[in-house]
Amino acid sequence: MKPVMEYQNFRFFVRDYYAERKLRSGFTWRDFAKAAGYSSPVFLKLVCDGKTNLSEVGIERVAEAMGLVGADLKYFRALVNFNQEKDAAQKKSLFKELRAIAKENAFTLVGEDQYDYYESWVNPVVRELAPQMPGATPSQMADNIAFDMPTSEVKKSLALLQKVGLLNKDSDGNFEQSSKGISTGNIEVASLSVREMHRQMGELAVRALDEVPVRERDISGLTLGISEDAFYRISKEIEDFRRRVAAIVMQDRGDERVYRLNVQLFPLTKEIKKGVENV
Repeated sequence: MKPVMEYQNFRFFVRDYYAERKLRSGFTWRDFAKAAGYSSPVFLKLVCDGKTNLSEVGIERVAEAMGLVGADLKYFRALVNFNQEKDAAQKKSLFKELRAIAKENAFTLVGEDQYDYYESWVNPVVRELAPQMPGATPSQMADNIAFDMPTSEVKKSLALLQKVGLLNKDSDGNFEQSSKGISTGNIEVASLSVREMHRQMGELAVRALDEVPVRERDISGLTLGISEDAFYRISKEIEDFRRRVAAIVMQDRGDERVYRLNVQLFPLTKEIKKGVENV
């Protein structure tokens, strides 16, 4: 069985522990629950199925039943809290704790590279900009970004992009992309920084209203009164539109500028209840 520090979801770890014990000795969910001090024979199965959570006391019980000690116990505690946390800010803090524990024990968390990439809007910009400016220094790249950017941030971004394999440097010292497109994938930790990326890009869109000439931007919007069905139909249209835009970009050979396209559809009111029934 894999070490706990190779897991990003404590439910998968607990399930794998159970499966291995069952394979070796006929271990049952009842046996597992009893070892962890639970009267319900299916409680831990419900936990693994995502139908209930572990309390702080429960974390300690389950960890003890699985024989976790030292750094493995510390990681398991943080992992349970990370998976069960709903608040995005607290979730980010817990992920940093997980990274620190893993690093102390020579482990690299799956998804760390994606998390770092999406944590700053500078990274996707530099990834597009650097190949378009052969021979340019980080300072020259920073000067070519539409919003004020310290050279140190560009250097940091270039180092990260090379480290995670999103930019390669050729024999002449010029940068090239390892692939045309990039996806966020389906990893929970990446979604934490993707939220931050969307927030930063939204703030840049607001700044662009004042700092970018009208002829160089296209910012518009609609305020709509719609049904839930219309919302899902519009969402599907936006999804199809993004695919068409991506196809245009994949076929494009231009290298004039780096743009950001934000597509946003969000509620401005709570659900409107029609009429009031008199009793």
